[in-house]
Parts: sequence; C-alpha cells; structure tokens
Amino acid sequence: MRFCIIGLGTFGTHLTRQLSREGHEIVAVDNDPAHINQLKDEIEFLIQADCTDMNAFHEIPIDACDAVIIAIGEDFEASLSIASNVQQLGAKKIISRIINPLHGRLLKLLKIDELVIPEAMAAAWLARSLKTPDLLNTLELGGGYEIAQINAPAKMVGQTLQEVALRDKYQLNVVTIGKSRGTSSASTHASIHKVLGIPQPDRVFESDDILVLFGKAQDVRRLMHEYEV
Repeated sequence: MRFCIIGLGTFGTHLTRQLSREGHEIVAVDNDPAHINQLKDEIEFLIQADCTDMNAFHEIPIDACDAVIIAIGEDFEASLSIASNVQQLGAKKIISRIINPLHGRLLKLLKIDELVIPEAMAAAWLARSLKTPDLLNTLELGGGYEIAQINAPAKMVGQTLQEVALRDKYQLNVVTIGKSRGTSSASTHASIHKVLGIPQPDRVFESDDILVLFGKAQDVRRLMHEYEV
C-alpha cells in the first residue's frame, strides 16, 4: 500500500519507518529540512513542503495514496488546515493525530475518517503489558473477541496441540505459531521471526513458540491464569 505521512516529528518518523519496514510505499512530507534529512537514507519519496499551502500539493500524489496520515504534533491550526486541504483534494482516507479534545471535535466536524492519540495508545499498550507481561499483542475484534499473541506456557512444552485441547477446554483456536527471536530493542517482549503456518494436531509445542490465538478475551486470560503464564 502507499501512504502519505505529513509531519515527521517523533510520531511521524517512527510511523514512517515502521510502515516502510513492513513493505509499504511511503510519501513523507515535512516543512523542516532537518526532519527530511534524518530520513534521506531510508525513504525514497521525501518532500519538503508546507502543506498548509494548497500549492504545495502539486508534487504530492494525494490521489494515488491509500491513506493520508496527518502526524502534526503541536501546531493545532496547521493540522486543521492540512486536513481541510487533503480532504478537498479527494484523499481516499484521512487519519489524523489529535492534540486535545477541541482539536478532535473540530476534526470530527470535518468528517475525518480516523483520529488517533499516539500517547494514549502507547500508555494503554504499556499498562496492558505490565498487567499481563506474557500477552505480547492483541487485536480487539468486538463482541469480546480478539486475536492474541502469547508466549507458549512452560507447562505446554512437550505436549501436542491435540493433547492440550485448547478448543475444547478454552474455546480458543490456534491460528498459527511463530518462532521467537528474543527481545527487540524497543520492548522487553520477544518478537516473531518466522511463522509456521496452520499447526497440525500432532505438532509438539516448543519453548520458543509464540501462539496466535483467536477467541474471547476472557478465555485467553483464563488460559494464561491456569497455565500460570
């Protein structure tokens, strides 16, 4: 996919690098040459421009991007102006960082597709990880269901998927199993470096397995509690 990210402060830069690592094409824009310079060896499409000026968009392919992400930090007025500009240019989807509740209400009036508060998202993730350290990641699906990544409990190691019977005992499905490569520099959690595909019933759990589970959040927590994860 192709994303246009406007604003290359801390949040915008991290987001640019992460999406690029995941294989997406990035058009990164900022009016500060220092911000542009720090990404010059990593991102191909870097544009120095002031996006509060509609004329700046002559070289920015807004209509060719799957989404425009406005990652402006403290400049309230600039963020609103840019949101209005990209909306007029027919952006397919607009995602904007919000600075405060008033900013959020005004962006809602502009009918911006999605609003994000990076600090709140980071705080929620950290709180969850501190509360349940071995719950590596979750994707909430609604209705109490989620997709969760957990380290394989020590008590499961050496047993087969069939023997553990997660579906019968916990109403959980193992979507896939990943192999751990240890902790990353940005987290104390292990990360996945290889995905094994759909696990077979006779597959034996190993100590470096990361389980990707689908089911209700309460059942994931029950499993973790009973296996003393």
